[in-house]
Amino acid sequence: MKDFIREIVELLFENIPFSKDSEEAKSKITAALKKEYTKENERSSAIEAVATIINRYPHIREAAHLIDYDQTEIAMLLNHDVVFNKGSFKKIWKKIKRFIFMECFLVTFIISALLQWICNFRVTPILFTVPFVIMLSIGLFFIHKKHKKFASMYDFEKIKLDSSGRDYVKTQYDRYCKKEMNMIFVCFTFLFYLIFTTLLSVFSSLYSFYDILQQITYSSSLINICLYLLFKNIYCRQNIRSFFSEEKETSYLSHLQKLSVFSLSYWFITTIALFFGRYFTKTIINYFIAAALLYFLMILIYNLTTRKNLVFKNIVFNLRRTLMISLAISAIVLYQLMSMDLWLTQPYINTIASIPHVENTIDYNDENGVYTITTEKEDFKILQLTDIHLGGSFLSITKDIKALEAIYTLLKETEPDFVIVTGDLVFPMGVMSFSLNNRAPVMQFASFMRNTGIPWAFTYGNHDTEAMGLITDHEFDELLKSLSYRTSQNLLYPYIQPDIYGRSNQMIEIRQVDGTLMQALFLLDSNDYMDSSKINDYDYIHDDQVDWYERQVLYLSDKEGYTIPSMLFFHIPLQEYREANDLLESGSHEVQYFYGKIGETMLNKICSSEYPSKLFETAVRLNSTKAMFCGHDHYNNQSIKYKGIRLTYGYSIDYLAMPGIQNDIEQRGATLITLHKEGDFSIEPYRLIDIA
Repeated sequence: MKDFIREIVELLFENIPFSKDSEEAKSKITAALKKEYTKENERSSAIEAVATIINRYPHIREAAHLIDYDQTEIAMLLNHDVVFNKGSFKKIWKKIKRFIFMECFLVTFIISALLQWICNFRVTPILFTVPFVIMLSIGLFFIHKKHKKFASMYDFEKIKLDSSGRDYVKTQYDRYCKKEMNMIFVCFTFLFYLIFTTLLSVFSSLYSFYDILQQITYSSSLINICLYLLFKNIYCRQNIRSFFSEEKETSYLSHLQKLSVFSLSYWFITTIALFFGRYFTKTIINYFIAAALLYFLMILIYNLTTRKNLVFKNIVFNLRRTLMISLAISAIVLYQLMSMDLWLTQPYINTIASIPHVENTIDYNDENGVYTITTEKEDFKILQLTDIHLGGSFLSITKDIKALEAIYTLLKETEPDFVIVTGDLVFPMGVMSFSLNNRAPVMQFASFMRNTGIPWAFTYGNHDTEAMGLITDHEFDELLKSLSYRTSQNLLYPYIQPDIYGRSNQMIEIRQVDGTLMQALFLLDSNDYMDSSKINDYDYIHDDQVDWYERQVLYLSDKEGYTIPSMLFFHIPLQEYREANDLLESGSHEVQYFYGKIGETMLNKICSSEYPSKLFETAVRLNSTKAMFCGHDHYNNQSIKYKGIRLTYGYSIDYLAMPGIQNDIEQRGATLITLHKEGDFSIEPYRLIDIA
């Protein structure tokens, strides 16, 4: 029957203007009438007690005396002189919300600027950050001052509303209570996502403290959005709550506190469980997503049940708005998933054992960026790997591990002294790899190669620093330097490079213990695209790169006293690869065939650049280089000799980039190059299908 008391009070206040004072009076009168009802119910039935209450307090004037209101206070409640309807109040509220939105935006921007500086303090000068933050703070101060001035004109604690205005205010309060709670739930999830991924990064990867800070910056857009929405919803609710009694606010905050404790406990336990569970599963991130979905399901059930007790009225479900918000959130989450560092292959990498091989001496020249490998072996073995295409996402994990397993099998079979990766180590194309991250896969491959113990070198492909990739070519270059020989004793990447086009242009000398040069290895960046809007408008090896190669050959030849033997490694094939194959297919005797086939069918049989490079003709003229190795065309693995130079396609590893390629097994493998003491060499294909 006490619900009848609440309804009686609502009837008493039906024609009274809605305000802060009326809400407080209503709360007090409700409590007083409940006490009166309890007394009456002790000596009569419930119906009789209710009837007595109605007869005794038929009007607000009688009921107000229960809470000791005098005539002046009652007159103020009944005053209809200045009463706003829904339309007039809505204009005021919209203006206030604009101030709130601007203030929250500036606060978020200030926090973001400080966060960016903290995460990038090594490269972002504080002299830039401080003036920027000061400027934003001044703007925030003036907007807040203007907001307060406007709000003082319409004090919510004094303003009165009619029934339409009352319903509007109640709806707004309900809305922002709901939005605030939901954003707190989202923030809890995102916070523990950051904690969880950071823990994984620290304990199961190569991450340094600075890498962790860098990873946070990759999440900065999502952090900013979460902070802005949270601040905005809290601030709006705090403004609109001015109309309501402390009882209503206390009830809401009590629920919010309980839900926060639940969320904190849930995510703490879940994160700990997931973190230790990483030892037992390769797809730990999938369990995190499952935990998040379960969490949001529980919140949804709460919103549809318990939360109804907190609101004045149910908010009408807006399908269009819900779909738009859902799509926006999905897009943001999708981008975040595609950008984040996922160390999903690390559990497998941690199981990799060292491969038996001779430890050769490696020296680095700080002046010219040249590595020298000195070997006591009569035969020095180089394994060419190409187009590995690691995705680095939770959807590509199975294919990524298959690629690493394939490489490990090839390494065990060939036991090379050195590995050269001729481009496309990673594949940051979200459509197929479901990842934009071209950073973490490189770090994982470096970890993999370090566990094998075999030194390796790398030259760029067209996909490694794809336009949509998370880090740029400069950042990619700096990443490889950080993983290189001084820290890893494994990756032979130059700390300085010649001032020419491209990035990974370097020379590596293979020498015998007596100082004799067995081979000079040239790794050249074949670059990526001439026009980034066209997927097959490939770049080429530029003239200044060729001139540098020629200078090095002539310099070494003059130093050694004879024309040095050399080899060239790059990603995109030269036009001469196509020219030589055309001659081969025509039956010309100018080309000598060794093995393999041209199996590419997607775009062109041989996807060379349409822009000619003078590299091949220069190599023919110098008479130093006797072999060239490339990748790029995944189904091409042919090795032929043209104009005295062996033109060889490396076998690809790719399980990911091309549709259906994971099911094609004949093209997958590697190329073993054996350098002999006498100065000659041999080239052997190793197909995975033949040795697996």
